[in-house]
Amino acid sequence: MEVDVINNEVCYSEFYNKYLIMNRPCLLSKTHTESWLSRKLWAENELPSWENLLDSYGEAEVPVANCGESYFDSHPKSNWTLKDFVTYMREYKEKGYPSTMPCLYLKDWHLFKHFPGSTSMYETPIYFAIDWLNEYWIQGNQDDYRFVYIGPKGSWTPLHADVYGSFSWSANVVGKKRWIFLPPGEEVILKSLLGITSLPRDLEQIDISAIGVTYYDIVQSAGEVVFVPSGWHHQVWNLEDTISINHNWFNGANASHIHKGLLNASIEIEEEVSGYGTNLDEEQLEVFLNSHYGMNFRQFRQLLQMVVARRNSGFLKIHSLKNCLLCSGDGWCNQQRHQNMDRQVALELLKSLSKK
Repeated sequence: MEVDVINNEVCYSEFYNKYLIMNRPCLLSKTHTESWLSRKLWAENELPSWENLLDSYGEAEVPVANCGESYFDSHPKSNWTLKDFVTYMREYKEKGYPSTMPCLYLKDWHLFKHFPGSTSMYETPIYFAIDWLNEYWIQGNQDDYRFVYIGPKGSWTPLHADVYGSFSWSANVVGKKRWIFLPPGEEVILKSLLGITSLPRDLEQIDISAIGVTYYDIVQSAGEVVFVPSGWHHQVWNLEDTISINHNWFNGANASHIHKGLLNASIEIEEEVSGYGTNLDEEQLEVFLNSHYGMNFRQFRQLLQMVVARRNSGFLKIHSLKNCLLCSGDGWCNQQRHQNMDRQVALELLKSLSKK
C-alpha cells in the first residue's frame, strides 16, 4: 500500500484533521526542507559533507549502535566521538561495506540539546510545530526528543513502535531510507500468523507480502519527511549513506494515546511485580514507571499543567516561525482556537488523572 505524498504546502487545519486526528502516515516532499541550512552544509553532490560536520562537532560524544548485535529489542550502543565515527564511515564505504566490518549506526544523538545554536540547521515543519513533549522537556534544557541519525548503507532499525505511543517525524538531510509500516493491530495479526509471542526484529527475514498482513512500503529520498503516526510499528533501512533529523512528539491530537500507554505500562508493571507476591504503593509505581517506561504519572501531569499555563500565556508553537497562509484562519490554523483546544484537551486529561 502507498501513503499520501504532500508535494506543496497545504492548510494546517486540513493536515491536522486528515493525518494527525486520523492517525495516518504521509510523506512530505523535499520542497518542505529546501530552505534548511543542514541540507546546504551537511550535504554536497547528494552525499554527506563530512568536513562541515567535523568542523562543528568533531569532538562531540555520540551514541553508536551495532546493527549486527541484539540487545533486547534493539541494538547495543557505545559512545564514540563524531570524528572517529566519520573515520569509520569513510573506511566502510571505501571497502565496499564489507561483511567483515561491523555495520554501525549513529542513533539518537541529542545534537540540538548539546549544541543549542544548531537548531538553525532546520525548521520544524508547520504541521509538527505544536509539540507538547519537546515544549516540556527543553525548558531549562532538561532533555529533548530531537535527534540526529547518521548511518551507512545497510544500517537499520528493528521493528518497533515509538516511545510513549508518540508521533514522530523524520527528515532525510541526505541519503535514502526504506520504511515498512504496520497499522495498529497488524502487529498482533503478524504474531498470530507466525505462531510467535513476540514481534520479529527484522522483517527482511519474513516474506511479509505472502503472510496476509496489511503494510505500507515507502522509499524516502533526500529532503523528504516521513510522518509516523501513534502506535504504528515500523522498521527502517538506510539504502544509502544517510543523515536524518528526527523528532518524537505529541499534542492534543494524540495525547489520549500517551495517557493510554502510561496506564497500560502501569498495569503491566503492577502485574509483573504481583507475580512475586509484592504490591507497589503509588510512589513505588512512579519510580518503576520512570525507570522502565521513561515517564510516570507525575511527569505527565506536570507536562499537562505546562500546556495549560503556556496556552493561557499565548504560547503555541515551538521551533517554527511559519503561519498557515492557505486558509481563512477559521480552522485549527487559527492560533487562538488551537490554544483553546490544547487547553481543553490538557484539562480533560488532568481531570482523568485526578481520578486515578
